[in-house]
Amino acid sequence: MSVPNLKMLSPTLRGFLIRALSSSRLTAIRLRIPVPIRQWVRGVLERPARQGLGFQRTGDWQHSATGTAAGLAVRTGTPAVECDQGVNLYGYLSRWLGLGECARLYANALLVSGYPVSLHDVDIDIPHDRRDQTLAPHVRTASSFTQDLIFVNPDHWKDTLHSIGVRHGGDRHVIGYWFWELEKFPEDWLHALDQVDEIMVSSAFVEQSLRRVCNKPVTRVPVPLMSGSDSGLQRGHFGLRDDDYVFFCSFDFNSAIARKNPYAVIEAFRAAFPRGDEKVTLLIKSGNGDRNATLMMELLGVAARDRRIKVRDDMLERSDLQALHRCIDVYVSLHRCEGFGLGIAEAMHMGKPVVATAYSGNMEFMTKDNSCLVDYRMIAVRHGEYPHAEGQHWADPDFRHAAHYMHALYQDRELASSLGRQAARDMARDFSVEACMNVLVQRFRLNGANGMSMPDANMAHEAPSWNG
Repeated sequence: MSVPNLKMLSPTLRGFLIRALSSSRLTAIRLRIPVPIRQWVRGVLERPARQGLGFQRTGDWQHSATGTAAGLAVRTGTPAVECDQGVNLYGYLSRWLGLGECARLYANALLVSGYPVSLHDVDIDIPHDRRDQTLAPHVRTASSFTQDLIFVNPDHWKDTLHSIGVRHGGDRHVIGYWFWELEKFPEDWLHALDQVDEIMVSSAFVEQSLRRVCNKPVTRVPVPLMSGSDSGLQRGHFGLRDDDYVFFCSFDFNSAIARKNPYAVIEAFRAAFPRGDEKVTLLIKSGNGDRNATLMMELLGVAARDRRIKVRDDMLERSDLQALHRCIDVYVSLHRCEGFGLGIAEAMHMGKPVVATAYSGNMEFMTKDNSCLVDYRMIAVRHGEYPHAEGQHWADPDFRHAAHYMHALYQDRELASSLGRQAARDMARDFSVEACMNVLVQRFRLNGANGMSMPDANMAHEAPSWNG
């Protein structure tokens, strides 16, 4: 078959052939084909699919990518809160990944409240681009305070402490802000517990995982969600039709496709709308597909079976992502587990109805009154699906239950609007800058007054009121 003919193959057939080239069941046959020929065929099959996977940029996409991430004014002069000392905040402030976005949210909460903070961008070798410059004007090189809040997980803890020059002990008070998505905290991460004075987390799910393995203070701090700036892009800029009801699913290949489980979303979508002529679209936005080419091609092959399903592998500026979230109708996450579920939380904060697995960190904010909770059963995590998987279990969501909700929201727009309104109210109340600062200021004040970590407590329920 000639190269042009290979390129003309349908995406479904291309995906099948790519999976066959990787299948363990066909190893004996594959090994009979010389390596150069296998690599050539794979390259020819993958190239057409890789091209044009991102959103098509026009002049309307050009805008500034600097300034405060939340689009809020940074307070200067007298702090808006009482404080005994400030804090050095370290994180992936310029990286496009969930933990980096979380660090940026907390950094902005401290900045807009006027709390003394020194921001530092952690620069270690991780597979995520450094393309976010929203906090660049506020990043410092020297640490100004003796209290360190570090948004880096234990797997990179040693490298990070070496990179930023922080040593645990002496007059330093080191706080690790950590995420973990499974119920059992990894044994390989336990070493980091000896290098922190306390730990902060975003959800009761992560908190419980840590309490099983340590006796150091673990404080749950509300994630400070903020209404970011919107680039103003409309549906047409994202290749979406104005009259379609748009379901949206997003994930990063670097966060493990098995955990994010987009195939269940595809299955639920097709079960919800079996005729094929309904005015609906499923948009799947992934990131870092170029670093995971085989997995990317497998997803494209499955999605190509339904013309209503669009896959876009792209990394968006914060204001463009805000615009995309505005343009969709329903956010769907049939994850197997989440430490918090930032994408879900942000969609609910914007007033979007959400269909999601009723398990793990997202239950910090999802209820039967503000979202569509999908049933699940617990299954074992298979080898290779996720790091530290041995002896772990996670959720297997019921795609038929999800399909029921998706169809119901499509049919009953008032139900969708009502859920979205309730979600927005709940998120504004429980995950605001004020809610976050209530906990942070109390904890920082206790640390500053005592010069050591305080006895363990659920600070999220004992913090005083903060008026910004």
